[in-house]
Amino acid sequence: MASELHLRVVTPDRTIVDRKVAAVTFQGVDGSYGILPRHAPLLTAIAHTGVVRITELDGKKVEMFASDGFAQVQHNVLTLVCEAGEFAHEIDLERVKAAEAKARERLSGLERSSEEFIRAEASLRKALAREMVARRGSGTGNLT
Repeated sequence: MASELHLRVVTPDRTIVDRKVAAVTFQGVDGSYGILPRHAPLLTAIAHTGVVRITELDGKKVEMFASDGFAQVQHNVLTLVCEAGEFAHEIDLERVKAAEAKARERLSGLERSSEEFIRAEASLRKALAREMVARRGSGTGNLT
């Protein structure tokens, strides 16, 4: 059907999504992308930490966390190959909060230009993005 887009979200561990959807938005390294059925061919890198918003065929909107990968659109199929990805209900908030605290602790006292600072900052961004997805998915509000 022309009003459907096939979405595949794949990580090294599993296939998270493999179904027809109405639309998908995600953050690429060069900006935000909105993918609808019959989108032109595309290949781009996914932002290091981001939210993927899926509009189901029935209009319901679902969010998931995805990081470090690339997106390809070809023949009405959007494939997101990510290092990590999970839906809100799969995210353990206690583990996310612990990861956030650990990243903040690592950041304190590090030189901003050091490689370790950059890695700790990336870990913090990932933890905050996962927390945002989990909170919005559970209805407890977003982090703004």
